Order: sequence, then structure tokens, then C-alpha cells
Amino acid sequence: MRITSTLLIAAIAATLPALPAEARSKTRYEYNGRTYNSYQQCAAAKKKHKRDGALAGAAIAGVGAALLGGNLGESALIAGGGAVVGHEIGAKKRC
Repeated sequence: MRITSTLLIAAIAATLPALPAEARSKTRYEYNGRTYNSYQQCAAAKKKHKRDGALAGAAIAGVGAALLGGNLGESALIAGGGAVVGHEIGAKKRC
């Protein structure tokens, strides 16, 4: 009985210092509803969302302006504005 309790105390004492180190290694970063294991993964996802937002904004605004009867210059100017807006929407959250 005494050996069992000594082993139990030794096992508990050995695991206690390891708990805070393990908790620190499980730091998660969240962006846009998803969790990432490192800041680099989170930053890469944010950069991708910025790029995708700019492309979608430019395409949607440019096609919309062209369909509404704008000439080439007007459509290009509106597409540029759409790209800026899409980029900002994609970048609105932080890691």
C-alpha cells in the first residue's frame, strides 16, 4: 500500500511541471472562423483573403459597370474601386 501511494505521488509530481509547457504549445490563432496552429498560417490565410477579395471586387464591379453601359475607361475605374473595397473587406479581421 505504501509503495502504491509513493508511486502515485511520484507520477503526479512528474506530470505537474509538464502541464503549463503543453498548454503554451497549444496556442491557436483564429481568423474568419477558422483556427490555425501558427501565426504564419493565419497570416497566409489573411493574405489570401485580401487577394481573393480584391479579385472578386474588381471582377464584379467591372462587369457590373460594363453591363450598365459604361465605356472602357469608366468600367476600368469602377473595377479599380471595387478592387480596393474587396481588399479592405478581406482584411477587416486580425489574426
